[in-house]
Amino acid sequence: MGESAYSFRDGRFWQLSLGLMLASVFIFSNLYIIQPILPILAKEFGVSATESSLLFSVASFSLMISLLAFGFVSDRIGRIGILKWTMLLSVVPLFLMPLVDSFYALVFLRLLVGIFCAGLPAVAVAYITEEVAAGSRALAVTIYIASNALGGMAGRVFGGFWAEAYTWESSFYVLGVFGLVISLLCLVVLPKSKSFTSSKQPYSQDLKGMFIHLKNPLLIYAFIFGMMIQVSFSGIWVYLPFYLEGDPFFLSIQVISLLFLTYSMGVIGSPIAGKLADLYGTVRILFSGLIIMATGVLMTVISNVVVIILGLAVMCLGFFTAHSLTSSWVGATAKHHKSGATSIYLFSYYIGVTVGGTGVGVIWTQFGWNGVVFVAVILPLLSGLFFYRNAKKAPL
Repeated sequence: MGESAYSFRDGRFWQLSLGLMLASVFIFSNLYIIQPILPILAKEFGVSATESSLLFSVASFSLMISLLAFGFVSDRIGRIGILKWTMLLSVVPLFLMPLVDSFYALVFLRLLVGIFCAGLPAVAVAYITEEVAAGSRALAVTIYIASNALGGMAGRVFGGFWAEAYTWESSFYVLGVFGLVISLLCLVVLPKSKSFTSSKQPYSQDLKGMFIHLKNPLLIYAFIFGMMIQVSFSGIWVYLPFYLEGDPFFLSIQVISLLFLTYSMGVIGSPIAGKLADLYGTVRILFSGLIIMATGVLMTVISNVVVIILGLAVMCLGFFTAHSLTSSWVGATAKHHKSGATSIYLFSYYIGVTVGGTGVGVIWTQFGWNGVVFVAVILPLLSGLFFYRNAKKAPL
């Protein structure tokens, strides 16, 4: 990288940023469109809430594994090809899912969704780092990360609203057409890599450089903490539609899908948390986020829709504060192989998504919403306590 790197004054910078933004909105919509319509699919295929959650969990599981694979491969063959082709392939299951009549065929197609959707998050930041000038890199990454949250929110809101207004099948077709248009647009818009240098070291060296961080107790507690806050967050959102469609609320899926707009608190809160962390310290603001998140979760036990909405907004604000600052803390604390440390944190994060999706289903079945809330509060607080005691040894 050098003179050819794009700055925010270059048209190519905005092409790159626009392309990644559009790709991100589609990919994360594809991943999360399923979440609000799980109750509809549970009835359609005659499965339990816990079984239906497999449609969410299996995609996060396959994405988690594929992130590492695509990350390693992209170091050798380049970023842009993986990004474009996996995005195009991720459209295919959307056109096939409405055609199947077996629940487990649907699960298999969601497994493919996770694999193909992993291409973008596996390479996007590395692509930005290589192609964008240092002074403009933070802006490009911020646009991309904000698009992740926007895509996740858009997919959830659209999925629930459209599926109940029309049919769940048509929601996949509409997103598929949108994804096809975006994929073809990105083939044209995204600039070719100019500064990529292929890695020559064996895969074993990559793995060694990454997993060496598992010998560092400071980082281990951070990885566990990231996993637990995501178990909590995913558990709440996966079983919220089942909770609110029943007694005493009887809300429609359309109305429930609108509650995902509270994700906007994360889009707003993360940059503010970053500024506060610069002023008061990462560790202090990070754990303030944890307390805020736990408070929001507890508010959802009150059987009042307005209080639940406020609780979800508070939870999102706290979660995205804790998550974004923990990710930042991991990158700053790792003394070497920083990308490896970040990869493990992301891997742990998606383990949390998977467990929060289906694992928490056992709690939902046995203890209902109060059980889900109990787990969603206790696990982050306990892991946070151990993390906090160790994080103070490396204050940032």
